[in-house]
Amino acid sequence: MREGGRGHHGELDSGQYRRRDAALGRRCGGHAGKCGRRAKSEVVSPLSHRRSVIQERKNVSTSWENLWLDASYEAGPALSGEHEADIAIVGGGFTGLATAYFVKQLFPQKRVVVLESEFVGFGSSGRNTGISGATLGHSLLRLQKKHGTEPVARLQQLSLQSFLLVEELIKKHHIDCDYERNGLLLVAENEKQLRLLEKEAKACEEVGAKAAWLDGNAARSMFGGLDVLAGLHHAEQATLNPARFARGMKRVVESLGVEVYESSRCTRIECGRTARLQTPGGAVRAPVVVMATNAYSNPLGLMRRKVVPFYVYNIATEPLKKAQMDAFGWPKRPTVFNMKHMFWVIRLTADNRVVFINNDALYFYDVDRDYSHRPRQYQNHYELLVRMFPFLNGIKMTHHWGGRIGMTLSFLPCVGRGGEHGNIYYSMGYNGHGVAFSQMAGKMLAALIAGEDSELTSNMLINKAVPGIPTALFSYLGINGYKMMYRIDDWLLS
Repeated sequence: MREGGRGHHGELDSGQYRRRDAALGRRCGGHAGKCGRRAKSEVVSPLSHRRSVIQERKNVSTSWENLWLDASYEAGPALSGEHEADIAIVGGGFTGLATAYFVKQLFPQKRVVVLESEFVGFGSSGRNTGISGATLGHSLLRLQKKHGTEPVARLQQLSLQSFLLVEELIKKHHIDCDYERNGLLLVAENEKQLRLLEKEAKACEEVGAKAAWLDGNAARSMFGGLDVLAGLHHAEQATLNPARFARGMKRVVESLGVEVYESSRCTRIECGRTARLQTPGGAVRAPVVVMATNAYSNPLGLMRRKVVPFYVYNIATEPLKKAQMDAFGWPKRPTVFNMKHMFWVIRLTADNRVVFINNDALYFYDVDRDYSHRPRQYQNHYELLVRMFPFLNGIKMTHHWGGRIGMTLSFLPCVGRGGEHGNIYYSMGYNGHGVAFSQMAGKMLAALIAGEDSELTSNMLINKAVPGIPTALFSYLGINGYKMMYRIDDWLLS
């Protein structure tokens, strides 16, 4: 990807974008969309109908080691020259590739172009923990309290279909991504968490989620690394290598005729009945645009302060020795969560490494800056891991990585269409549970583009109003204030 200097259309290099955006943020209270006319590189923001600046940034952290990206990978070509397409998709992650796939199922002859800013697997799709689940959240009880039993029951059925869709795609197209249906185990570590887990089990039953209650002995027989009091087992959960799944889907869509261009950051969008998407090396004109940028949408002016980027951090160990595996007592290898708001997660990889995350997701004031590499977070994760499991003391931390997840105040994704001409489609805000649901989102977007009238296009997520926070300062103070309350609640559960 070309960097620096001015291109033929007056693009600014990454440093100039940062300086200009900072100035715009000061004049506009952090929302460049209100002052975009001052900038040369501008767009009509498709979801707000305002003008906003698109920044070209290089969000690569060079001093990390992402386990999922260990395998060699040959990226595809960058976009070069002027192109015409029927559908242009911004974002080459799970959502973008799934949308391309399902559009091709409905319209095999349409020309579909995917623009990926870096490489497939660079963003959220390659930085997550690799859990494909049949639930839209860590706690159905909390979703039920927020949205009600009947709506969450409908969403639960949609989530189950999403999970099964991932399995179907992997099996049908022989995607090698270490897929393992090993279930998920929620555990109670003390009496307070036990009472909460009992309420969680009741909520699962009321919304139609399949979950089995396990007493202490049964839970410890499934995961013996901790002296837990009880567990709630979701059988319809799985683990995978997310980057290999994304790259497998890239192979599939390319076999269907989809053009995937990597190192092709969208730096400018000119909206209209036919939109024009500018990249450093070329441009695409298309009557339909899909924004599949999730937690990386803010620099594009999309859903700003509605889909907010949180940072989460993972560590991975060297492969466990037999004695360490025996100490865990982990025969069926489920992913394990605890019941706190800031929950920890532990899972195994195909080669018996531990992947661990302590989900104290971080939110920063400057949402356009990259905070993916935080050595202190990795060290904190490692220290907590060996405190929880002393038999791992001395084990090597071989990999560590961080990245953004797109969070919403409703804790639900947003899927729909917008723009002055109704030709901008979007799906984002998976709240850390997008591995499975992004595939269903791609199917929904394809159905919306086709004009279908079905459950895919009329469920409660489609074009649902997305609550937002009015200013950057309120976002920072409000979100971190909520987190402080969660920490207090978690302290009471300890």
